[in-house]
Amino acid sequence: MNIARYLWYVPESVKVLDVTDELQRYPEIAVFGVVNQNGSYCGLIEREALFSLVGKPFGREVLQRSLIRDLIKRVEPFDARVNFLSVAQQLQRRDDALNRAASEKGVAVETNKYFPLVDEQGRFQGIFSRYDLHEYLATITRNDIELAGRIQERLLSQQTLKREHCSLIGWTRSAKGVGGDFYYMQEINNGMLFATLCDVSGKGVSAALIVSMLWGMLRTYDYKRGLRELVININKAIVTTFHLEKYLTGFFLFFDPQQSKLLCADMGHSHVYLIRKNHVKPIKGRLLNLPIGVDESVSPALMGITLQKGDRLFLYTDGITEQVNRSGEEFGEDRLKSLLSSLSQEQRPLNELLPESIDLFSEGVPQQDDMSFLLFTYGT
Repeated sequence: MNIARYLWYVPESVKVLDVTDELQRYPEIAVFGVVNQNGSYCGLIEREALFSLVGKPFGREVLQRSLIRDLIKRVEPFDARVNFLSVAQQLQRRDDALNRAASEKGVAVETNKYFPLVDEQGRFQGIFSRYDLHEYLATITRNDIELAGRIQERLLSQQTLKREHCSLIGWTRSAKGVGGDFYYMQEINNGMLFATLCDVSGKGVSAALIVSMLWGMLRTYDYKRGLRELVININKAIVTTFHLEKYLTGFFLFFDPQQSKLLCADMGHSHVYLIRKNHVKPIKGRLLNLPIGVDESVSPALMGITLQKGDRLFLYTDGITEQVNRSGEEFGEDRLKSLLSSLSQEQRPLNELLPESIDLFSEGVPQQDDMSFLLFTYGT
């Protein structure tokens, strides 16, 4: 894609003063190309530099007979057919080479502001600036993030799952448009339920890629193969794709209503509470599993939880407890547990109560991390 913003050019044989006088009529021209009789690029002229020369004492007299080709700045052109991302990479390599050379010589680096584009035959196609390139990249990035945010919103659109003897409520709020938090719920074999809450390292588009990959795997997985196999497959996919550069913590569960039992895998997450008769107790397995994506091979330890009527399992991400107020105080686990212990007396759902409590506590301090939770209730 051609990112040229400045398309003006002059033949190399015109006189300097003729160009200078003509430029007076066009203040918007900051830079222009110089071409030979075949239209091939020879160099460029920056308006500010040209006017500085002409404006010197006796500048017009000295340059009276000079041609514009005598003043051109020779800047290596880029191929106009190349994708703008490739241009950005090439420019970065050029800058790195200049910085190394300047460092070896112990001199200051002189970087160019404008860069020409040429076609396959070397003919002038326009000029772009560093600012143009950065703005273009920023726009593309912003559009990608907005698209990723819309996709993620669709993936997390299911907020409840209710069955005869149990229910699931999910809630999430990203900190910066596209987050790394993810939850998923689905009815699987013979009335069993599957649910998970995950926290992907980092934010932005890379985190959104993992969220989309995870959603696709969960939608297509054959749950008859079991919970352990599911975790192993997800770990293999994350490691293969991101080569140990990205990881996620997560809590995965199967619920069997016939046995009133949860089968769980806590993969380095640990933010889980069992709420029983208004008592809030943290759930931790005897064996600690590593997060997903940090080791090529995993053998997840599973734990079983036998439920009683009225039990709730609450899964959350640390963005909730780490939210601060104007005094720098964190929302913390104590406030969270106090709210959870009063759920049986509340008429409003937790996906209304908890966000409201966090917002009142934060006193307008911006959210710094993604926040999510899943609430599983048995015996509804």
